[in-house]
Amino acid sequence: KRGQCRGLYVSFRVKDDAPCCSHGPKLRLERKDGGMPSYTCSAFRNQLACRKDSEFTANLHQMQLFVSDISKSGLKNTCFCHTCGVLFIDPSNFHTDHNVVRGLSSSQLKTPSYLLETLEKSSEHAQYFFSDEWLEFMMSTLRALRIDSILCVGAPRLFDFLEIQSFSINKFLLDLDARLESFYPSTQFARFNALNGYFFSSTGHLAAENFMRSCKGRTVIFCDPPFGALMEPLVISLNKLKEGLADSEVFLMITVPYFLGKKLLQTAAQLKMLDYKVTYEKHVRFTSTGHDGNNSNRRISVVRLFTDAPPQEIKPPKGLENKYLFCEICKRYSDLNNKHCWQCNACTTFHGNTYKHCKACNVCRPPGYEHCKKCDKCFHWRNSEYHSCTKEQSSDQPKLKHGKFAEK
Repeated sequence: KRGQCRGLYVSFRVKDDAPCCSHGPKLRLERKDGGMPSYTCSAFRNQLACRKDSEFTANLHQMQLFVSDISKSGLKNTCFCHTCGVLFIDPSNFHTDHNVVRGLSSSQLKTPSYLLETLEKSSEHAQYFFSDEWLEFMMSTLRALRIDSILCVGAPRLFDFLEIQSFSINKFLLDLDARLESFYPSTQFARFNALNGYFFSSTGHLAAENFMRSCKGRTVIFCDPPFGALMEPLVISLNKLKEGLADSEVFLMITVPYFLGKKLLQTAAQLKMLDYKVTYEKHVRFTSTGHDGNNSNRRISVVRLFTDAPPQEIKPPKGLENKYLFCEICKRYSDLNNKHCWQCNACTTFHGNTYKHCKACNVCRPPGYEHCKKCDKCFHWRNSEYHSCTKEQSSDQPKLKHGKFAEK
């Protein structure tokens, strides 16, 4: 699997002559040892997953009904089949034993992320939706930044929330989920693969270009990728979208776990990580900000917002103002546990309790790290085991077990 082989490769890019699958041009994987490069589906981890999604989408397109095709008289009989991923009009014998929602309202048809079941079982879609608390924070942030337009990439819940709130903003949604095509008008949605910049239809591509040409003033490209997504091709795609917004001042906003920040910043050095914890609904891990009484370490979200928007203009969430302090040196709001380190000249605590500065390594470490003078590296006390200089020790931050936070 691609996720298990990342250590073998030095680059993941889409080349002009790359072979294609149903999800667009494949990624070219350049080996570190100089061996023969290989290609893989940019959206899915393996050929089987790629083929299954292609088959599901092909079947969906054969049965697909669009909201724009439903008459007012037929609205009361409109249903959605979760099994097939399509809208249909009752009566229908085809969906008899399927998971069906009947009697859909016009508001449900306008905001499908509140209707659809998440594709959380798919590691490639890894689809979870933002909590109401985070959505409220994002709406207030867009208002504070005086944003005129937003291009949502893989963030249908944010797109729908702004619609429900009647938030005055020019908006467009790009997403890989083919089910969404049934609901949104073509002027607001295009199916899109963010890992190779591939539009699935010329109509969608043209609609996105028309939207980007309409953007004036300040625009945000907001991306909520699967946590298993490769940062290098993702940033390349987002930068290409940014090029289409030539008449606008553009800010990027990307939500990923803080421990993926190093990979992200290697390809988008202009981004800064903010301390605000991104939370999702119905997720076993990322449900708590750590300031809401649900302070189990298991549930405090590790997801953060990375952005090149002015951090001093992004103020703490309403009701949590006393949980953050403004750092005059960093010009940002920092969590109370994130103390400014004078040696590093930065607020260095990414997650949990305040990090401590190691003078020998000249870097801040999480609590539990100590410096070994013999091997000149910091080590972490795990399970009360003593450090052994004969064992290879990592000088990086503690690595999480494989797959533990690999995806949403």
